[in-house]
Amino acid sequence: MGTKKAVSKNTIEGEVIPNKWNDSAKITGIAIRTHSGGLYLVAHNRMESELLNQLHNQVGIQGKITERLDGAKLIHVRSFKPILSNSDGSQEKQLRQSLKEE
Repeated sequence: MGTKKAVSKNTIEGEVIPNKWNDSAKITGIAIRTHSGGLYLVAHNRMESELLNQLHNQVGIQGKITERLDGAKLIHVRSFKPILSNSDGSQEKQLRQSLKEE
């Protein structure tokens, strides 16, 4: 691959999904699938292992997004918060607002 080009500092929301496995079928990489169908690979750092605990859950992520030479988007996670849904959506709105304020 090679040099990465900075795209933006952003907040994204989506589902944490497995993206890469080793020969023993252990998950070795994760990605975020957004509601609009976008896919962001999660860069290897301390936050990646914490996000692994959120597998198949919805999260809001704040971080730096870069684009690899192959066109894949990579997010360097600075912080994340689970997005909890309830019947009126007020808790989800509150989490989204707190992400925007950070």
